Amino acid sequence: AEVPVNWCPALGTVLANEEVIDGVSERGGYPVIRKPMRQWMLRITSYADRLLEDLDDLDWPESIKEMQRNWIGRSEGAELEFCAVDQEGHDLGAKLTVYTTRPDTIFGAT
Repeated sequence: AEVPVNWCPALGTVLANEEVIDGVSERGGYPVIRKPMRQWMLRITSYADRLLEDLDDLDWPESIKEMQRNWIGRSEGAELEFCAVDQEGHDLGAKLTVYTTRPDTIFGAT
């Protein structure tokens, strides 16, 4: 898929969001631009539980394992489905699915 990435021309590479601070690379302080590029997309959410469990078996510093846990980003929440309606309330036949970790705050959605 073609997606916007953090491109650093000086380093000649794509950088993770965590490697860009105020528009410059963490390594060397070079300017970073957002650029559309073809990228592999992995659905790690399908493997989140296994990835998290396997971290316990690694001989890595705990700080690095914690960074990986945060990157994997498994969260508990709910998926909600809204039906699209016109101003009179007639069903338009379209649905919008959203995910939230705070379904208790969804009461004001319009």
